[in-house]
Amino acid sequence: MDFEKNRHKIEERLGYNLRDPSLLKQAFTRTSFCNEEKMRGEEVPQSNEVLEFFGDGILSAAIITFMIRDFSTRCDYGIRTALAEGDFSNIKARLSDKKNLSKSMRELGLQQYLILGAGDAKTGAAEEPSVMEDLFESIVGAVYIDSGCDLSVVLPLVTRMLDVGEYLKQHGDAVKSPKNSLQEFCADKKRRLPSPVYTIVSESGPEHKRTYECLCTIGGKAYGRGTGKNRISAESAAAEATLRLLTEKESVQGTIALSTAENASARLAGYAAAHRLPAPTYEDLGEIGEDAYERHYRAACRFGNLRAEGEGRSKKEAKSAAAEKLLSLIKAKPNTSLKTKNI
Repeated sequence: MDFEKNRHKIEERLGYNLRDPSLLKQAFTRTSFCNEEKMRGEEVPQSNEVLEFFGDGILSAAIITFMIRDFSTRCDYGIRTALAEGDFSNIKARLSDKKNLSKSMRELGLQQYLILGAGDAKTGAAEEPSVMEDLFESIVGAVYIDSGCDLSVVLPLVTRMLDVGEYLKQHGDAVKSPKNSLQEFCADKKRRLPSPVYTIVSESGPEHKRTYECLCTIGGKAYGRGTGKNRISAESAAAEATLRLLTEKESVQGTIALSTAENASARLAGYAAAHRLPAPTYEDLGEIGEDAYERHYRAACRFGNLRAEGEGRSKKEAKSAAAEKLLSLIKAKPNTSLKTKNI
């Protein structure tokens, strides 16, 4: 691929024309390409790693500038902010995370212009989120240097690439970190789960570019894993993965439970009404199970001279299970005074 032929397309999508085109080319040059060129004895420029390093810091400065602009005002005693320090930290982490940066590169279609080694090109490395994240930061670093280290030039570039205003508008809960959200999920009185525990299970990469992997456990049970450039971002990714797993699990179980509950309880109540019998009554029998997340409830259902017990993940589900058993008892007893049709 002839990078020079595509340079103007790239600059048009960025909305910025570099005075030094070599910086743009370096921003798109991966280490794999440089290594392969060296093996052939060719003289090659540096890869985009150093630009990525610079760009990471400049991106942080740009996001902080946006937050100061949008969430603070000057006053007699200094500055008044609409959010607390932790809230600002969460917004910054969300805006600059791998998912958001790689999404921006994919939408702009800039990853297709990466200069890769043959091996990386063959495996489709250009589409990897971490590679697109590196590209984003490299571009920011290149533009910052090209502008003579003028942050005011970088700000509109980052705004276009990230669409910061729209992001904050659509993510009103961005101030709530994944760890906070997971903690609230676990502490909810209907769940009463132990607090999540975060453990760094592995570290990889060179010292200047470490990648951390974190595992989130709840009550000793392993759930989500996440990776990041530091411990905080890895823990955040693990919390997000865990919350997604638990929410999906609860949604599936809740849908099944709701369907069963409405069906059995409604059928039993309908049977009683149709036969002019007293309505069934339910009794709460408490909880069972040592695992907090696998906690179950027990309930009994009494209908006439019959009684049945049931278990479920909620009191409603336990009552429905008891009702289902009682309906089965009615059908199974041929000599009962309760009729068995249409139940």
